[in-house]
Amino acid sequence: MSGVQLKAVQDLQAQLTKVMEELDHKVFRPQQKAAFQCSIKCTDLRGPQEEMHACLAKCGEPIQRHEAAVMGELQEFQHRVQRCVQQCQDKQATTQDQGKFDKCVSECAVFYQKELASLKPQLMKKR
Repeated sequence: MSGVQLKAVQDLQAQLTKVMEELDHKVFRPQQKAAFQCSIKCTDLRGPQEEMHACLAKCGEPIQRHEAAVMGELQEFQHRVQRCVQQCQDKQATTQDQGKFDKCVSECAVFYQKELASLKPQLMKKR
């Protein structure tokens, strides 16, 4: 890939990394903190051991659901990017024109940078 096209792909990767870091710091860590604080309260229960285990499981459910939903959405996003690149590879196989392939991949990257920007608010919601 040429430098311009490679930059678009690198920009998409950097944007995705930034979203993941922001999710970790602004969403997942606060949820983890809440789950740990909830878990501490479970250890104070005076009932049977099973009651404490049920309480602990319940404390971890919200973050597990949210992480699963976010990871599912990100996997689907990555699959869409991969399909776009695969279409570029399919087109390139018939033309053998590296320049067209590079341009196609760059267009995929630019398109999905915009898609990620619109997906980010949805990912950042606390569920």
